Amino acid sequence: MMPLRSRILRLLGRGKLPWPCEETRIHSSEYIDGELDAAMKRKVRAHLRACPLCEAFFRTLRDTIAALRGMPVQAAPAGFADRVRKNING
Repeated sequence: MMPLRSRILRLLGRGKLPWPCEETRIHSSEYIDGELDAAMKRKVRAHLRACPLCEAFFRTLRDTIAALRGMPVQAAPAGFADRVRKNING
């Protein structure tokens, strides 16, 4: 059995993940947004049923997205976009 510290680091996305976990997490946004083709969707679902760490990762990601979508939209302060462009362009 994997030590607790290693399991926690993997849950948080730190450390080397096995390929099935990495591949599943690569497609996490597309899966949550319903944008995967049927074959990849089945693959992700099968992995989530078998991997409690990835299932927890997806649950946390879904909850975070839902919380962010529930927040009120606020306008950026005056001049913000211009300052960002200036910083990007140097």
